[in-house]
Amino acid sequence: MKRNRPKLYIAFGLVCLLVSVILWALFAGLVPDRREAVLQGRTALAETLAASCSALVGSEKSAHLQKLLDFVLERNPQVRSIGVRRATGQLIAQTNDHAKAWNGRDDQRSTETEVEVPIWSTDGQWGQLELRFASLTRSGVAGILGDERTQMIAFIAGLCFIVFYFYLGRMLKQLDPSSAVPERVRSALDTLAEGLLVVDVEGHVVLANRAFVSVTGKSSEDLVGRRSIDLDWSNSEAEPLRQGEHPWAATIVEGKAVRDAMVCLRDREGKLRTFMVNSTPVMVGEGKHGGALITFDDITLLQEKEIELRGAKDQAEAANRAKSDFLANMSHEIRTPMNAILGFTQVLKRGLHRNAHERDRHLDTIHSSGTHLLGLINDILDLSKVEAGRMEVERIPCRVHLVVDEVVRVLGVKAAEKGIRLVFSTEGLVPDVIESDPARLRQIVTNLIGNAIKFTDQGSVTVSARLGVFASQSKYVIAVQDSGIGIPADRLETIFEAFTQAETSTSRRYGGTGLGLTISRRFARALGGDIAAQSKAGQGSVFIVTLDPGSHSSTMLDPQQVSQACAAAGSKEMRAWRFAPARVLVVDDGEQNRELVRILLEQSGLEVHEAENGEVACRRVRSMAFDVILMDMQMPVMDGFTAARTLRREGIHTPIVAMTADAMIGSERRVLEAGCSAYLTKPIVVEDLMSQLGTYLQAQEVREVGQRQFEAMPSATSEDSGPIVSRLASHPRLRATVRKFAHRLRDQLVAMEQASAAGDFAEVQSLGHWLKGAAGTVGYDAFTEHAVHLELCAKACDAKAVADALDIIRAVERRMVVPEELSGPDSVKQQEVVHGN
Repeated sequence: MKRNRPKLYIAFGLVCLLVSVILWALFAGLVPDRREAVLQGRTALAETLAASCSALVGSEKSAHLQKLLDFVLERNPQVRSIGVRRATGQLIAQTNDHAKAWNGRDDQRSTETEVEVPIWSTDGQWGQLELRFASLTRSGVAGILGDERTQMIAFIAGLCFIVFYFYLGRMLKQLDPSSAVPERVRSALDTLAEGLLVVDVEGHVVLANRAFVSVTGKSSEDLVGRRSIDLDWSNSEAEPLRQGEHPWAATIVEGKAVRDAMVCLRDREGKLRTFMVNSTPVMVGEGKHGGALITFDDITLLQEKEIELRGAKDQAEAANRAKSDFLANMSHEIRTPMNAILGFTQVLKRGLHRNAHERDRHLDTIHSSGTHLLGLINDILDLSKVEAGRMEVERIPCRVHLVVDEVVRVLGVKAAEKGIRLVFSTEGLVPDVIESDPARLRQIVTNLIGNAIKFTDQGSVTVSARLGVFASQSKYVIAVQDSGIGIPADRLETIFEAFTQAETSTSRRYGGTGLGLTISRRFARALGGDIAAQSKAGQGSVFIVTLDPGSHSSTMLDPQQVSQACAAAGSKEMRAWRFAPARVLVVDDGEQNRELVRILLEQSGLEVHEAENGEVACRRVRSMAFDVILMDMQMPVMDGFTAARTLRREGIHTPIVAMTADAMIGSERRVLEAGCSAYLTKPIVVEDLMSQLGTYLQAQEVREVGQRQFEAMPSATSEDSGPIVSRLASHPRLRATVRKFAHRLRDQLVAMEQASAAGDFAEVQSLGHWLKGAAGTVGYDAFTEHAVHLELCAKACDAKAVADALDIIRAVERRMVVPEELSGPDSVKQQEVVHGN
């Protein structure tokens, strides 16, 4: 049917033209008028009959008159009635009850159906002849259809339509532009996967192959003859193309070939599809072009992939910018504990402490701040947590009030410097112990209190804890309220977005990257709670932390008991141990690490043996009995995991304490699964090491009365460009170990640079791991962060990042101060036995 539409349209148009011509001829009088001829015949009949009636009425032959009327009525079917009427109005002869049917007219004018003709006598007009005829036309549709002219026009139109239709069928078949392309060529073009159009010099479609037809949803017959620009073409911005903007316009007008142009078209489903267009002129001889051959290569999927790749690239660049901003702009999470470390270090260096008890409190603060800072550095370097949002937490017994009190004591120095009050209290009864993650909780509270202090210039910061009920569930609630600058209401939620602060001016005035609240909320939600904020600009803020206390049953404490527990925790003395004779095997591939541990343990009365890898350790254990094995987990030849499994398979049950620089969540589980009995992290915290050994060996707890035992804390360096001194440099028995590390470091750095140049990233990673553990162990903590970064870059096989990291480490090494040798006996710390264990 679609193929016949052009013939129908053309045939109908021609018939309309023909009918118009006939109607014009009718109105112009060029076609005989049958109706007029009938009226003239009626007039002639009436006049002839009137002449006959005049002869009869004059001779008084009325009987003959009636017969004449009947005869005329019988011979003329169109006559309905006849009457002869005197001038006086008397009807002397009639047919078919003429008197009732005759209407008559006052003006004595004849009509189509009633004709009046005067009858004359010698004395003048005797009367009149009246003839009533049948109507020539009928009213309404029936009258129109019954009209001879209508019937004539309809007959001519119908007959001509049939003739035109079949005639045009033959003519259009000969004139069909698609027939100019042989059928075999059309079939070949239909096999092409890309769309194809052939257009003439006026842009009308001559041919469309199957691929193009399938896109538009129109048949080939529908497209042939249409203007190619009438389709729904648009540019890549979905804006319709105007006249002359179509890629093939230049080919049609100028005969120029067009290559790799982009154009979009909506398909049958309304989806915008993108095509790569190539247009070639179709030559018709003598250098003239008669149209264009246009191909359409569908690149919609490629463009979508490109958009996805561009989006992924933008996300990656945004993530890199975020990481760069984060590492370049030191956040307040790091500056807060660093401030406590540097501040209390200056207090101790200047001798501003009043007594030994106050000195110990300052050292406790430095130690806890350094430990917290180390945890923050681990989180920062593990950038995948920030990018992917995978925050792992643990659920262990946790005394929340002690964690909060410790943070308040650490940050109290900063608050005092600004002249604001920082207080902590509890409301009502709170559980002594809940199930939570104390490390993550400490980070949450540190972030919130640190922010409150930073954004408060006068007044106070109040921290409160209570037990509340939310949605029928019991929650541990911590509220941090300040009297600071406040936050506009429309910015309360955006402050929890990464690297975002309430106002752009805030970062300029107060610094920070805006990551603290983001991480804190994630931790809080991972712990079964959340963080909410309430604030008004200029009136301070309240941040409310809710935590799931878990199912751990606990004693309930009132505010006085909480205060006593916090005071006791803040004034606790450091424990030390004196051991009974015992044999300890220290397994570590770092000579300095082994020497440090050996010195510490021998000072406590223990017999120490060493092994440089797991294989040597297994041989030593098979040939000699040990009371405890201290095992590094990452070593060449045989690592600690393999060594622990080997010893356990051989039935050796000696306690194995793992010592590793891997402090990420999940490391302890892997260590214990390998067969180790306990887990310690590097840099070594001597108190934790001695306490752990005290659980396996017979020992006495002692109280220090002389020099304080070494603890792992950051190096006391105040400037990035200043000298780096080991915190063990002044220790008489560890000074030699520090010197050995310093000398070995130079050789190891050369080995790192050579391995990096050779592309041996596995060796670089191994040496970086050595530096991470060894440097912190001997007190050069400045290397730890850079060593971790080097290890991660080597693991990622990023040559440029490895080279940059080595340059930084080399710069730090040039600032390193190597202690001089001591001449004289080592000093021995005095201890007093408190009680046995």
